[in-house]
Amino acid sequence: MKVDRYTKFLMTILAFALLLNGLNPWIRPPNAGAMEVAAISEKNTATDCSSARKSSIKILEAVNNLERLLGYIESSVNSIQITVNRIDRGRNKSSSSNLSDRR
Repeated sequence: MKVDRYTKFLMTILAFALLLNGLNPWIRPPNAGAMEVAAISEKNTATDCSSARKSSIKILEAVNNLERLLGYIESSVNSIQITVNRIDRGRNKSSSSNLSDRR
């Protein structure tokens, strides 16, 4: 196969360009974070802030609902404990009166 000088030169340039393209991440790594922040416009910033605010409000509402639920459960448990204590006192009084009646 016969290749002239012009084709060899183009193939060498192409191979060198592909080599440099492959080495690009090591030679000059991309500044992804800086580019992303610079690309955000004022309008997008306002939209992002409002969506973040909406999601934080939803999270706060969920936390408040959970606190209310836990408060309800706590009050229910307290009322059950009070009822159980009353029943125990009633049983103790009746058992002690039964013992004194038997004697």
